[in-house]
Amino acid sequence: MQIGMSAWIVQDGNYPDFTVGQRTRFALEFYAESIRSSPAAIRSFAGVQPARYNASGIITYATEEAWVVDFGILAFSESKPPSIATVGASVSGEFSIGIDPFFYFERLCKIPGFPELRYDWRVDSILLETTPWLSTRDATGRKVLCRDDSRTSYREVDKTDAWHDDDGNGNYVLNCTRIETPR
Repeated sequence: MQIGMSAWIVQDGNYPDFTVGQRTRFALEFYAESIRSSPAAIRSFAGVQPARYNASGIITYATEEAWVVDFGILAFSESKPPSIATVGASVSGEFSIGIDPFFYFERLCKIPGFPELRYDWRVDSILLETTPWLSTRDATGRKVLCRDDSRTSYREVDKTDAWHDDDGNGNYVLNCTRIETPR
């Protein structure tokens, strides 16, 4: 499974740098790029880009502050769910999947009734994003940097180096194998 991670997650002290072959434990966070109701209760993942999937799942938990989808593997979003995301509902769409930065292990896991989402993983390989940066302006006219999506590229590395890769702005894709289900 391809799982995204930004350097700031390590820089904040939430995890150490990752190395190929390492065994580790973390929950998965998702961001719904698009979402719609699905008539069938299907759990599936199909990769469309690194750490981005066309996926289908069933809502297993939903409150005003967070929701959980069972895609065959549980993942959460710390956000108000859309109106279609009620417990038991089937959904499909495009989802980005990443490592829990800290929302789950610091706060959400302590909420009574919130499901256990941590899985044990083996890091099989690591990709460092090498997509060139573009200088552009935001809506207020302020200069900002963004990736040139027309030239997306990655290179394989043996470990993350969050403080130095891409001048501390590294984005990674961890290719991981799930070792164990949540307890």
